[in-house]
Amino acid sequence: MPRKDGSLIYSADQKPEIIKEDGTNMNIELKTVKALGIRPHNRPAASSPESKTDDEKLKLQQDNDPFTHPEPELTVIGNLLDKYRIILNKFPNSDDHFMLVTKDFAKQDSLLKPVELQIMHAILKNINNSDECKKNNTQFFAFFNSGPESGYSQFHKHIQFLKLPRGFSPYQSGLASTTEFFLPRELNVNKHPLIYQNAKFKHWILKIKDSFEDEEERETILAMLYMFLISRVLNVSKSQKITRDKVSYNFMMMDDWMMAVPRSHAKYEDVWQNALGYMGLFSARDEDVRQKMLDLGFSKILEGCGFPVEEKEKEISYDGLWY
Repeated sequence: MPRKDGSLIYSADQKPEIIKEDGTNMNIELKTVKALGIRPHNRPAASSPESKTDDEKLKLQQDNDPFTHPEPELTVIGNLLDKYRIILNKFPNSDDHFMLVTKDFAKQDSLLKPVELQIMHAILKNINNSDECKKNNTQFFAFFNSGPESGYSQFHKHIQFLKLPRGFSPYQSGLASTTEFFLPRELNVNKHPLIYQNAKFKHWILKIKDSFEDEEERETILAMLYMFLISRVLNVSKSQKITRDKVSYNFMMMDDWMMAVPRSHAKYEDVWQNALGYMGLFSARDEDVRQKMLDLGFSKILEGCGFPVEEKEKEISYDGLWY
């Protein structure tokens, strides 16, 4: 096993706390994972001196890329559709943390392709409907951090899959259960993406269709939903005068919903955050960071890393339903 031979570096150093945050009513898991402090970074800002040209920066990132030639011990599927691999995360946030990566180098800041969305959803459907997940009352979700302020650590395109804590119910699932699937359109004033009214950060959630006629329909519909969310992210970036190369967002998916959160900063008060925080999952690299998270408040961290919700957004509901 990878953990026994040292290929995996993970240790949850204390029993995770499950907290119901006052004000937002969000379920929060807080734990300390010391491996986060030694995980290597290969982000443009972290690895590339400003004096280097763009080509030199890209070459440096590729030279330090762990996904082009992943460790055999971490490889689950070496060839998926000729262009992808499934590998274990060497520095996991929890057990059963794995990734879908491109075989050839692709930038993390590139958009998700329709086939990548289709693979993500198919994996989630298969795993979450498995006897093991049903028996253990667990579910997996997928997430993608894109853009320099999204909180990613590696510049090679990778989509991550993580198991929720047993019995953990994210707010997105509760909200998605209140509505039916629809294809959103900007000109349709009667139907809007779902918004969790207690959250203080901009975000949008869309319900995913329960079943599809075939894989072509699944790929097409998922791509339409994703691009609608991306258009919202781009609108926020434009209003904030953020250039295209600086656009940052977190994308999350379960088998019945998808969500996008535009990002303004990778850190708030030196507390680093990626998509996991917007699922209610907070991991600290040491006790000092853990205490700082508690002192700042989870909602404040998420708002500071994203964009604050405007009051007029809270006036929009979907068929009058709020979660």
